[in-house]
Amino acid sequence: MSESKLTLTEASLNTLSPDLVNIKINGTALQVPKGENIIESAKRLQLDIPFFCYHPRLSKGDAANCRMCLVEVATTAPDGSVRKMPKPQTACTLPASEGMVIETETPGIIKDRKGVLEFLLINHPLDCPVCDRGGECPLQNNTLFYGASTTRFIEEKRHYPKAYPLSEYVVFDRERCIQCARCTRFTEDISGDSQLAFLKRGSDIEVGTFAQTKYQSKFSGNVIELCPVGALLSRPYRFKARPWDLLTQRSVCSKCSNGCNIKIDYRMDQLVRVNARLNEAINEEWTCDKGKFGHDYVSSPTRLQTPMLRQNGKFVPVDWGTAYRLILDKARAANGRAGGIGGARLTNEDNFAFQKLFREALKSNNIDSRTGRNQGSTNAPLFARFGFHGMGNSIEDLEKIKSIFILGSDLVDEQPILFLRIRKAWRFKGAAVVNAVTRVETDTVRVGDFAAVEMLYRPGTEIALLNGLLNVMFAENLLPEQPTLDLSSLKNAVGEWTPEKAGTETGVPATQITAAARLLARGPMAILAGKTVTEHPYYEDIVSALGNLLVAAGSQGNLNVPGLECNTQGAMDMGVLPDVAPGYLPVSKPGLNTNQMLQEAANGKLDMLWIVGADLAAKYYDLPLVERALDACPFVVVNELTMTETALRADLVLPVASLAEKDGTYTNCERRIQRIYRAFNIGPEVKADWLVFTEVATQLAGGAPYFSARDILRDIAANVPVYADITLKSLDEGGVRWSYPEGGGLPDSVVIVPYNAPARQNEASIA
Repeated sequence: MSESKLTLTEASLNTLSPDLVNIKINGTALQVPKGENIIESAKRLQLDIPFFCYHPRLSKGDAANCRMCLVEVATTAPDGSVRKMPKPQTACTLPASEGMVIETETPGIIKDRKGVLEFLLINHPLDCPVCDRGGECPLQNNTLFYGASTTRFIEEKRHYPKAYPLSEYVVFDRERCIQCARCTRFTEDISGDSQLAFLKRGSDIEVGTFAQTKYQSKFSGNVIELCPVGALLSRPYRFKARPWDLLTQRSVCSKCSNGCNIKIDYRMDQLVRVNARLNEAINEEWTCDKGKFGHDYVSSPTRLQTPMLRQNGKFVPVDWGTAYRLILDKARAANGRAGGIGGARLTNEDNFAFQKLFREALKSNNIDSRTGRNQGSTNAPLFARFGFHGMGNSIEDLEKIKSIFILGSDLVDEQPILFLRIRKAWRFKGAAVVNAVTRVETDTVRVGDFAAVEMLYRPGTEIALLNGLLNVMFAENLLPEQPTLDLSSLKNAVGEWTPEKAGTETGVPATQITAAARLLARGPMAILAGKTVTEHPYYEDIVSALGNLLVAAGSQGNLNVPGLECNTQGAMDMGVLPDVAPGYLPVSKPGLNTNQMLQEAANGKLDMLWIVGADLAAKYYDLPLVERALDACPFVVVNELTMTETALRADLVLPVASLAEKDGTYTNCERRIQRIYRAFNIGPEVKADWLVFTEVATQLAGGAPYFSARDILRDIAANVPVYADITLKSLDEGGVRWSYPEGGGLPDSVVIVPYNAPARQNEASIA
């Protein structure tokens, strides 16, 4: 290859170390960051160095197991002479240094790779025709390039029991394992449960769990995609299809608010499996098990295929014409005495059409997407104080924060990708994590495993705990100087809350409160509040106190209170709220929130309830109220995928499309708008929610209907200021994170929060 000079672009260098070295790969000179692994440097030239054990997100300490990435290396002496290393080196662990000369395709290296592959195949069974990895297997691919046509080994291969059930989702074929250590490194570096490790030694070495116990992990599905051979496979997918049978569509996970990017693999209009899709800003390339294995509802045999009407206590199928006529008659008779609940699992387009139906056709602001305990003013307290409604930080930002305080969250269950980001910040970037919870979860992995301080406090004493932290920060002069901010009132208010007093009130040892305060004050701090806070009777007070802590620490804007459902943020943005329209524009006459609608329905003052994608009868915090409301309301319509507990109490159930059967957008907890794409149609009578709403609205009030999700997105861009620049083209692959206009919220200030211990603890224990 003729020598040429390759210069990195300015954009790519911005993310790299400024300390660059000059190297040559296959005769091409280039500059790379000092210490970068040669296998990564080769990617800059689009050179393909074969590997099995290497992975860019896993630590290199246990790498270089497979030896497939061997290269020839020489060094350039000060006098210009080139001295070759006596043995080939592994490109996945060799750091780049000044003057290094690398050759990746010499005859000797090719011979070495063939030898390595021959050894790897000694015990690997030749069962590709029945292996689920067949067709997308790196071992197969490399065998085509470097494998011999016949084997020189005549000895018996190693045999183990086939298809060992390692966990609920993962099946293990030990005979196929090549000991690359990808799965073991994942459990140590990424998920943190450390449940997989190498057992035994020599030719008997194998991957397993301690004492052959069940592999219990919230992220076990990732090892299936990491495994470069067919050793770790998906139990639900096993023998379902071959890769060439499948069609793939891009989508976004619907199991929580993180908005992980996924790929839906399907055949014959049936979802077969879900894999992760790369998005560096959100999930990188990971999924939790809920996201990877929890979408089986899409192709469930219990999916509704036609509208179901209750007649004489039983549900009977009816056509859409009959369903629409009934809805129209009941809506006209209700004359505004109607309420709409739900939307946190619907797309933005569904939600925009939903609120438009109620506000323009039904003449009612009785609409709410919130089904949790706190349903107060949309703008209180986060927006009024800080100018945003959910998260101040982006997901990607969290791994750059030096001090992270998590309050009242079982993070691995509530926000699994945020958990991975925070763990990454701790493991690889030295972040100090403080965790405060009311109970210690028994999960295999949790924040408490790596938190520098974990405080177990009594329910209802959050304000006392936060006052204690501030007291230490003031007393030890740990807070940064802020000449323009007067903190004297806050200092006086927390003056009595010494660590000892706060400890007596909360049950947390004073030494832990002091240690936590010192850690949180050492650098930029971010706070993440969980479900215990959002469902707390004194939610607004706790958020105000958290705000005080951040303002005092000079970390304004780093307060994060993420929603729980996949489109909680999007439903709010689209105005599925009683007091604001799309874009958080106030309405002149606010309607009823979810709890008020249920109360009115239970008291016979609401004639129609339309519930969309919210199983209130199974999950609402006040189940007796839901039962009374559904029984008393004259007409209840439910949009659902299957006959949930709420659907079973409805008068009319409408079959609607899942995320795999419609186009649209979701907005995740950090306000990132992302596209979902229709993969297939499950049935001719199943409609997207937005289509149901627009067809009813058109018949009730006239006007032009929507014909596609694209039409609605254009309307959203025209009516929601923060979505003004959003188009299908602008969303591209990674989505767009929208920002609030400058100047939102109050100037930096403190809010004195009163504390009545007995009342708070009693109400919290009831909650």
